[in-house]
Amino acid sequence: MYKLIVIGGGVQGSTIATWLLRFNRIKEEDLLVIDPYDDPMHNWMTTTRKIGMTYLRSPSVHHLDPDPYSLKKYAKEKDYTQGFRGYYNRPQLQMFNNHCKDIFQTVGLQNCWKQGWVRALRFHDERWHVKLSSNEWYQAENVVVAIGVNHQPFIPEWAESLREALPQSITHVFQENEESADMDSGAAVVVGGLSAAHMAATLAQKATEPVTLIKRHPFRIEDFDSDPGWMGPKYLDRYHKESSYQKRRQWIQQARHRGSVTKSMYTTLRSLEQQSKLTIVTDEVEGAHHDDGNIFLKMKNTEQIIANHLFLATGAKAGLPGESWLSATIKEHHLPCAPCGFPIVDQQLKWSKGLYVSGALAELEVGPVSRNIAGARKAAERICKAFPVLEVSR
Repeated sequence: MYKLIVIGGGVQGSTIATWLLRFNRIKEEDLLVIDPYDDPMHNWMTTTRKIGMTYLRSPSVHHLDPDPYSLKKYAKEKDYTQGFRGYYNRPQLQMFNNHCKDIFQTVGLQNCWKQGWVRALRFHDERWHVKLSSNEWYQAENVVVAIGVNHQPFIPEWAESLREALPQSITHVFQENEESADMDSGAAVVVGGLSAAHMAATLAQKATEPVTLIKRHPFRIEDFDSDPGWMGPKYLDRYHKESSYQKRRQWIQQARHRGSVTKSMYTTLRSLEQQSKLTIVTDEVEGAHHDDGNIFLKMKNTEQIIANHLFLATGAKAGLPGESWLSATIKEHHLPCAPCGFPIVDQQLKWSKGLYVSGALAELEVGPVSRNIAGARKAAERICKAFPVLEVSR
C-alpha cells in the first residue's frame, strides 16, 4: 500500500508530486503517480509542440519548482540567451520543458510512475482503492485527483459528421497522436483563442497559400488568461468570504479571459495578414459539408469558406473532469459538491478523508487560476501542508 497516489501526471499532478518530494513530505517508494502516458506532462508537451508555441503566456515565476526564481537560475546556468521575452519575462517553451524534465529527474518522479487509465476510486477499510482499465487495483492512505480537462475535446455539432467522413482531414489540437500536418494550402483554423492563434500562425508561416483563421468575436487582447489580482488577496479575500458557490462559479466564469490572445500574438497575426499569409475571418460557422475531399463551411454573415484541412482549437467539453468514473465515487461516498457539480473542499483542498483535488476540481476554492501553472503551484503549496515533514533517519 502506498502513502499517496496522485491520479494524473500532467502539470497539476507533476507539480504536486514534485513539491511533496522536494519538501520531504513523502518518499519515492510511498508515492505512485498514475497517468495514461509514459512520461510526466506528456499532454502538455505534445499539445504545445503541435500548435507551434515558442513562449509561454505566463511569467518567469510560474513553473513547477517550489523556488519561484528557479527558472531564471536555470536559464543563466544553461546559458539560454533568449530564455525570456517581453515585460513579464515569458519563458521560452523548450527551456521551460527542459527545466521540468531536469526537476523530475532530480526528485525521481519517473521512479514513482505507473502508466494507466483510472476507471474507479473507492474507499473502504480505511484506505482508497484505485482501479485501472487493466483491472489492476492499487491502494493508498491518500489520493490526489489531479486530472485535466483535455482528454475530452469539444467537437462542434457541425463538425461531427465531417470527422466521420474525413477523419484524416479534421484535427483537434487536443487529440492524441495527431501532429499538425505540413499544409501546402487551404487550411482553416477554427475559433480565435490563443491555441487557435498559435496554430494559425505556425501553419501560415510554412504554407504556400494563405491559411484562414476563423474566430467568433473581435480579438480580445489580454496579458494573461485572468486578471493577476486573482493570484492574491486583491480579489481572493472577497472570493473566500463568499459562501455561495453559485456566486463563486459566476465570478470564475467572468474572470476568465476566454478566447483572448496576448499583444505579441495579435501583432504576429496582423503581420501575417499583411503579408497575405493569413486570412482572418470574424464570424460563426453555421454548417458544413464535404465534396471530393474538400470541406465547405457555411458562415453566418460572410461568404462560404473552402478548405482541404480543418484544425479545431475548440477547447474541451464542459463538465466535471473524470466524470465517467468520478461520478460513481461522489455518489457512493456522498462527497460534497456545489450546484455546478464540482467539489466543495477545505483550505488544504481536502474533499474527504485522505482525498484531495487540484486543477479544475479545486477551482471553487483556489479561484479562476486553478487550472493553469499558477494554480498548480497554489494547489501544491496547500496540499503540502497536509503532509508532515518526514523525520530524517540518522
